[in-house]
Amino acid sequence: MRVLHLFSNRKWTGPAEPVVNLCVTLLKNNLKVVFACSPKRGTAPNKIVDVARENGIEPLDFMHLSKHRHPLWNRLDVRALRRHLSTVPYDLIHCHLDNDHEIALEAAARKIPIIRTNHFGAGLPVDRRHRILATGSAALVEPSHMALEADHANFLTPRERLFIAPGAVDTKRFDPERVLPDMRERFNIPRGAFVLGIVARMQPHRHYEELFAAFHKLTEKAPDAHLVVVGRGTRQEQVGFKPVQELGLAHRVHFTGYLDGDSYAGTLNMFTVGLFLTPGTDGACRAVREIMAMGKPMIVADRGMLREIVAHNKEGIVTDGSVEELYDAFLRFYHQRELREHFAENARKTARTRYTLEHQSECVIAAYEETLRTRHAHT
Repeated sequence: MRVLHLFSNRKWTGPAEPVVNLCVTLLKNNLKVVFACSPKRGTAPNKIVDVARENGIEPLDFMHLSKHRHPLWNRLDVRALRRHLSTVPYDLIHCHLDNDHEIALEAAARKIPIIRTNHFGAGLPVDRRHRILATGSAALVEPSHMALEADHANFLTPRERLFIAPGAVDTKRFDPERVLPDMRERFNIPRGAFVLGIVARMQPHRHYEELFAAFHKLTEKAPDAHLVVVGRGTRQEQVGFKPVQELGLAHRVHFTGYLDGDSYAGTLNMFTVGLFLTPGTDGACRAVREIMAMGKPMIVADRGMLREIVAHNKEGIVTDGSVEELYDAFLRFYHQRELREHFAENARKTARTRYTLEHQSECVIAAYEETLRTRHAHT
């Protein structure tokens, strides 16, 4: 089976890493996978291209594949892709973002089945563009039951064309048993401290105001509690630095900025409890699964698909996101060590079974096979 994957972006953000990981895993499962993404580098390296090459994939670079629709570049991409499809036989085209999906639909002209992975955790946006994209697809691969039900209801997509492939993480990389740098010393966090950790860009919609207010209440009862914020953002001064100073928490809240590699995995490893309050550009909330894979219990808000990732009172605590419920969850884990260790074990077990790259690739391959079987049955 030969599959062309399209990714219309050049930035290492949102679904970029999951898409590259999926392609690499599909290759290991003996599929013939071809990957195309934007070749642009801009002022920074094109990490998508670099990481793909590091993993043995040489991306096609004959299209612009810009993130946003561009009247000239899209027209040129349609022509270039149409020429490519006329010379290289593909069984399927797998799209990941709106613009590559739009280009593929026009270029393939229904001659090759198009599959779209929905990276919006709660379903595709409901508008004319996504209605055209959804109805023109042979199948949609969904990250959650919530997304599947939403797309079925909003676009009347038949259930036999809807498949679930849970988000996945590299459980070999996110393994608490491997040797990782000790990040507590780097961020001046005492050994034995109770560490709450969140991975999220510092933007107003990420609910940092409620987080800091709840943590401020916790510090009055927990002298050894610390909060680690992994991420950055254009509004970080307003959203993060200033509120923390005003609350007098500068010595208890630690901003790491952007981290990658073992520094990132090592930082997750020093968390006592992971936090996540709302989905960001990656609606499938990959960071939650990474924290769970490191064997940490979670506290999440009931937003987007978070309830499907973290089972309440099994792998963590699902709250309504209010200051009071967050504070109660913080205090519960702070005082009940056995409970958080039990939830931590459950979280790691779930990550190592349901959220592995291998399981995700099996789900995607099943979607491919069923899509081709259905197509052949109607020809």
